[in-house]
Amino acid sequence: MRRYSGNMPQFLPFQTCWDRVDRAEVHRQSLTELWNSLDTDSNYVSSTKMNDDGTGKFFITPVETNWLLPFSLEFGEMLYHLRSALDSCVCDAAALEFKQDPSPDEQRWNLPITADPAKFAEAIKRMPRITNGMRAILETVQPYTTTTGTNEGKQWDIGLVLSVLNDWARIDRHRKLHLVGTTLVDGVLQIGSPPEMTVEYCNFTQGNTLEDQSEIAEFKIANFLPGAKNYMKCGFTFKIIVNEVPRCELEEISTAMMLSIQAVREVFERHYGIKR
Repeated sequence: MRRYSGNMPQFLPFQTCWDRVDRAEVHRQSLTELWNSLDTDSNYVSSTKMNDDGTGKFFITPVETNWLLPFSLEFGEMLYHLRSALDSCVCDAAALEFKQDPSPDEQRWNLPITADPAKFAEAIKRMPRITNGMRAILETVQPYTTTTGTNEGKQWDIGLVLSVLNDWARIDRHRKLHLVGTTLVDGVLQIGSPPEMTVEYCNFTQGNTLEDQSEIAEFKIANFLPGAKNYMKCGFTFKIIVNEVPRCELEEISTAMMLSIQAVREVFERHYGIKR
């Protein structure tokens, strides 16, 4: 870790970014713990609607949605720290450039994120002291530059992930809590009928957020006799999703965000020769 003397005795470049990501990880772990402690059998009830022609639908309905609030609160805190981590990199870079902490125009430094090069140029104008090197770094991680991140054989567009983070953080800050919910990703529905009847088809509906009464499957029983007794036995797998655009599984998008911020921080550290 490089330390500075003189005007910046306690300045540890880009440490704030590390700390912010660590705090975000605490909230992500809290989300995982909340999910693991959730009893889906108690939070959802199932129902079936049968028609006289043998067609039917299977539904799942939340008993109550209050359990979503802690998820949304933790998720909002995670977004806040991740977005702040990006801005902190620019603030620290400015401190290094001007050898002063805090740097001149401290409140102006931030990492703008936009898919429009013209809007990026306009945002940069609000930081009149920015150096060419800093500007180049900021532009490499914009959505329109298609910079690719790689981890464990997987690739993703860093700029697009940061764009999602920027949009969601703004929504959470200015409009409403993010709707974090569950969606069906796998499962089985067993339909029991009298011997003379058979299940002609059973098609699952996936991707819906389980907010109200949600249709999970539609089916048809051949040779159906109205009033005949049928039974349903189900076993489903759910995951947490963020019901914003784009709709994503929480685990996947949060990991992509953290890795993207790590990639941004490493670009800054390489540029300024910071080693850990």
